[in-house]
Amino acid sequence: MNRIVLIGNGFDLAHGLNTRYEDFINWYWERRVDGFVGNTTGISQDPLCKFEIIDPSNCWNIFAFQLPRVFQRIPGKDVVQSIIKDTERFNSKFYTFFDKIIKSIETKGWVDIENEYYSLLAQQTLPQIGNLQRIDPKVLNFQLDYLKTILIDYLKSEAKKVVDVIPSIKDKIYRPIKIKELAVANLNYSGSRYSKDFAPNNIMLLSFNYTKTEQQYVDSTSKVQVNHIHGCLDDANSVIFGYGDELDSDFEKLKNLNDNECLRNIKSIRYLETDNYRKMLEFIESGPFQVCIMGHSCGNSDRTLLNTLFEHRFCVSVKPYFYKKDDGTDNYLDLVQNISRNFTDMKLMRDRVVNKTYCEPL
Repeated sequence: MNRIVLIGNGFDLAHGLNTRYEDFINWYWERRVDGFVGNTTGISQDPLCKFEIIDPSNCWNIFAFQLPRVFQRIPGKDVVQSIIKDTERFNSKFYTFFDKIIKSIETKGWVDIENEYYSLLAQQTLPQIGNLQRIDPKVLNFQLDYLKTILIDYLKSEAKKVVDVIPSIKDKIYRPIKIKELAVANLNYSGSRYSKDFAPNNIMLLSFNYTKTEQQYVDSTSKVQVNHIHGCLDDANSVIFGYGDELDSDFEKLKNLNDNECLRNIKSIRYLETDNYRKMLEFIESGPFQVCIMGHSCGNSDRTLLNTLFEHRFCVSVKPYFYKKDDGTDNYLDLVQNISRNFTDMKLMRDRVVNKTYCEPL
């Protein structure tokens, strides 16, 4: 039996990397405010937002040197907030896509950029009613491409940090597969089909991250392969950033619009640009396998791929490693709810997903 380990953003967070989208947006604000220096015009603009000084005799370079950032280092997001609030001196404009991202952070405290992208894309399939905001798919993709470019820049700076191997995580990657973790459907009535715990024959670290944190855990003496299904930072052209939910009811409508811009950042199509997806298929077709989830939220943005894994005829177990908070609570239930959305057969889900009794924090 084999093991496939799904590695998501929580894996990088566990190793001290600030890779949340909120961290990235805060870095973006720092970059925007730093960009005021040397700007001798009254306009500061990029594909995401625009700030304008109303007084024509003033410019952003003067504004920058009036900021006490050198000594107090005021966070960029605070500087931007002060600009937005001061409507007598400044005009501020957030373009539709970025506006949704900022509002999500403000209301929920977090954001899933890929979900926000798809929600705007899906609006192309709706009838024009009321104040429904639509955005040209070509413009939306241009903005997503810009976000992807600066996200890569940010993650490259984070990836320079030295990360240490966490022994407990290494143990979880290589430990034997336990009988009690297997789906009942994979045992015969006497329970003797698999009579004892056993070490996985082959392991695939299927990383959804662009960093290479998981490389620290590759043991040259074992049969471990790494698959960066969404590409790597050292090859910007390989990075897949978009949405992947063919099970969504709007996906078929998007296809029927006969507009390639609506499909340009659909992950299941972008997978064809490399052989990473094929390598995953070859691995899961080679024999029974257990799926272990380490730091992946199992949200809808990867639903097509996760459904392929979870409902595959050779999948015998889906084991989530959850996050335990400082107050003693955890996200096991939230994680399992997300996992359930990647199944079309709920009976199969209840059999294959390992219950909390046999799970543990990452």
